Amino acid sequence: MDVVPERANMEYINPKYIYPGAKVTVRRYGRKSRYYINIMGSTKHTWSDNVTLTLGVSQLLHNEYRPSFVQMKYKLCNLINNEPFVGGAVRNVGLVCPMRAGVQNIMNITAPTEHYPSVFPFEHGRLEVSLNVTDTKEQMLLFYVVASFKQKFTGK
Repeated sequence: MDVVPERANMEYINPKYIYPGAKVTVRRYGRKSRYYINIMGSTKHTWSDNVTLTLGVSQLLHNEYRPSFVQMKYKLCNLINNEPFVGGAVRNVGLVCPMRAGVQNIMNITAPTEHYPSVFPFEHGRLEVSLNVTDTKEQMLLFYVVASFKQKFTGK
């Protein structure tokens, strides 16, 4: 299966944790190249297991996005070090835990599709990513990426 990001939007930035101006983009470097997700911003604190990442996939159904059963919730270090799908994607671009305070440019994120199941329940969806403080559940960041899920069929 291929995950093809189409567009992205930053919905919320908490100025207590992240400097204003953070952005998420989808970019393609050539006509025949893959699409890449880029996340840029500056953090005010060191992030480790004090940050929880929640990833929800919503299905495009009847011209609106409806929540699906595909949900993930990880502490940041557990995600980076142990999770094969999303954690593998951010590990491939060099993200390590703990993340020090300062400028964070997480560039050229692609999904490592060799670990994905061969069948996914829908073709179009939205990946909604939320970062929260683990102890207080205070929201730090919210963005989404609209994507298509292309099935790979092997000829037999």
